[in-house]
Amino acid sequence: MNKTKSKFTRYWDNLISKKLPSYVQFNKVEEEVKEHFAFLTWAFKRIILPLTLFYIAAGILLKMNVLGSLVIALLIFLYSNFLPDTDFLIKATPNKQNQSKWYELYSLLFFAPVVIYYILDGRKKPLYTKKNKFFHTFKAMLFYGLFLFILGSILWQQPLKMAILPVFGMLGFAFHLMVDQKIKNIFQKKKQA
Repeated sequence: MNKTKSKFTRYWDNLISKKLPSYVQFNKVEEEVKEHFAFLTWAFKRIILPLTLFYIAAGILLKMNVLGSLVIALLIFLYSNFLPDTDFLIKATPNKQNQSKWYELYSLLFFAPVVIYYILDGRKKPLYTKKNKFFHTFKAMLFYGLFLFILGSILWQQPLKMAILPVFGMLGFAFHLMVDQKIKNIFQKKKQA
């Protein structure tokens, strides 16, 4: 396992990071994944699993095949949990003239794999904003949920299937923001004095 990790670290630091900002080294990415994985595991067992069982039961009661939409929703949940960190590709600038348009910034949020591919390929111009951690906000989570609702409406006609995509996506996004302490963690136990 250590050999694989060291090979991947060399690959990341020698090839991929040349196209990314200088502060994005593999060890930073690894730390971020470890930080979020523990809470993600906890949340999956206590929140996502019961929601999944409820969704399957609702599908059976409504005589709908929900397994395909459930698999997609679970993948979106995992993806959404790491999505806010794509804002590391957005550089902070005090100059208002250099700021990217709102639709350029949100295209990274909505179509991250495609935009990242173009950044790594060198065909995408850098993104700039005045604010650090642009996607670590409640507003970004709501826009992402709206995007997923529209996507769910395109993919399915049944309201139950339409709703599962934004619910799981926003939960994944929210869990990330809770770990980063950008929104209140409602699942954290209160400390007794």
